[in-house]
Amino acid sequence: MLRSFRQVFKSNRTPMAAIMIVVLLGLVAYLAPSGRVDTPDTVVARVYGRDVLLRDLAEHMQELYQRYGKQASPEALKPFVQSQALKDLINQKLMEELAERHHVVVTDEEVGARLRAFLKQYPVLLDANGNLKSTAELKQIFQDTGFNPAIQERNLRSELLRTKLIQQAAFQVPVDEAWLAVENRLRNEKVAFQQATLAVDPAAVADPGDAPLEAFYKAGGQRFLQPPRRVIQYVAVDRAALGKDLQVDDATLKAAFEARKSDFIEFKARHILFKAEGDTQFQEATAKAELLRGRLVKGQDFAKAAEELSEDPSAKGNGGDLGWFNASKMVKPFSDAAAALKPGEISQPVRTVYGVHLIKLEGRREKRFEEVKDQLAREISEDRFNSRAQERLEQIRKRANGGDLGAAAKSFASQAQLSQPFSNEPGAQSEGLPELSQMAGEAFRLKVGEVSKPMRFADRHILFRVQEELPEAVPPFKEIRTKVLAAYRLEESRKQALAKAEQAMKTGGLQAVGPVSDQAAAPLSGLRDLVSHPGIRKALLDTPIGQTTPLLWAPDGKLWAARIVSREPAPALGFEGRRSLIQEVQTSEAQKLLSAELQSLDQEGRLRPGLSSFWGHFGGIYVNASAVQVPVED
Repeated sequence: MLRSFRQVFKSNRTPMAAIMIVVLLGLVAYLAPSGRVDTPDTVVARVYGRDVLLRDLAEHMQELYQRYGKQASPEALKPFVQSQALKDLINQKLMEELAERHHVVVTDEEVGARLRAFLKQYPVLLDANGNLKSTAELKQIFQDTGFNPAIQERNLRSELLRTKLIQQAAFQVPVDEAWLAVENRLRNEKVAFQQATLAVDPAAVADPGDAPLEAFYKAGGQRFLQPPRRVIQYVAVDRAALGKDLQVDDATLKAAFEARKSDFIEFKARHILFKAEGDTQFQEATAKAELLRGRLVKGQDFAKAAEELSEDPSAKGNGGDLGWFNASKMVKPFSDAAAALKPGEISQPVRTVYGVHLIKLEGRREKRFEEVKDQLAREISEDRFNSRAQERLEQIRKRANGGDLGAAAKSFASQAQLSQPFSNEPGAQSEGLPELSQMAGEAFRLKVGEVSKPMRFADRHILFRVQEELPEAVPPFKEIRTKVLAAYRLEESRKQALAKAEQAMKTGGLQAVGPVSDQAAAPLSGLRDLVSHPGIRKALLDTPIGQTTPLLWAPDGKLWAARIVSREPAPALGFEGRRSLIQEVQTSEAQKLLSAELQSLDQEGRLRPGLSSFWGHFGGIYVNASAVQVPVED
């Protein structure tokens, strides 16, 4: 391409040259980050040429918030949800790339059929003939319930791609007779045995002092080899750092109360429901509701009518009583109708996705300022904390201008600190930095010298700069003495436990090792915790009846042994059983292969974030870190 440009400029300084310049500038503009992070079309990640847009991230975050329910506030969950949502979407794009490489295609017709089948599971979406309602009706139901069919369609497409990839890989897994025989035994041979375990206690091993530990450390050679580690310089802002700035005066609280007064109005009501799913049923339900309303207005007891006639199952025991609720707890048509009533009034028939309702308002109350004052103070204080902590860290970031954070932090009454070296491994820890496990991924994504965006972790906001990277090496003994001691204690405790168990087996049998438990005759495949260990699986299959297995280390870290009591051989496989088992084994192996291939594709792509987003278009994974930090749930 560049050669073509040179030839054009050598041979023709006419409009063609100008055209080539425009094309080149357009290409650069397309490949480079736009700098805008506030539009739905902003690219937050690019995976082998496939864009993840801000709207995609926002939609998936909302989906995750709904999945997690009320476990925590959205603000507290946001760092985790945002990270998980981006990871999910990148994985979806990786799946698409892998499917393209393997020539696997999912058609719109296939996705459409799956989506229609999914929607038909819900009676509220069907007409009287069992078919999906009209597009206009479905759109209204989706709007009332907050269901987004585009998200479901995307998930179904990804699920179909995965299924087809697994099916394709499964056909390439050769299952020979020996493998098939073992799998048949694991699933169908019933084995009864007695087992005993012996736990190790590393804490009981005393610290031997530096000299023996250093000898253990030196004898370990590459045992204590650490992967590349990084040191970050960080500035943290917590509530204490902002002090009085977070206090909220009464005037502000009263203004907030007046602005949100409608949020603090509650209603007490009863209702009668006539269920309906199609236009015909809604017409019939409305007619029944109108007739009943006439009798209720004339004095018929509403609670008794609800007991006898309401199709809401809960009404049978409480006369349709809904208790106290605010508008946000009900679907909008219902809450709007309730809000329009005066106590004692009965509504006209109200149509919702559930059917047709009659509502009797029994009470209305407004929470007084004093009742919600503390709640408002907490909310406003939290908002101030978030905005002011982010503002301070952003000012520090700008003043540091990519350099040392120390002086910039000091000018804003904050302090920059250095972390201990840490690796990008699960459970990474550093004294004084409990948030490290959440930050490590971002710390390794940035280049040495780069500064992160301000981020919220639990109870404080943090800004950090990657100070340095230490190459893969065995660190000095003093730096990792704690790890060396832990390894020493574990090894010594395992030696002691093994010696104790071997002696016990010679003199007292299995009972001398530890408490014995009986495992009734059952297929070994049901004992997942045990047979996931290759050695234990082989021992349970190969040890004769009446004999004891070798001493082995179980997955839970305990020393384990068993005595085989009985075996009931697996029945011979017929044609159908054989075919089914082969397919089961092939599918299981194909899933492992797919996971490994996706992981490899992910690692390969992250090695080439490239020129901003250049490689993200052709052969890599680019993440727009600045875009990920915006309030996407808005």
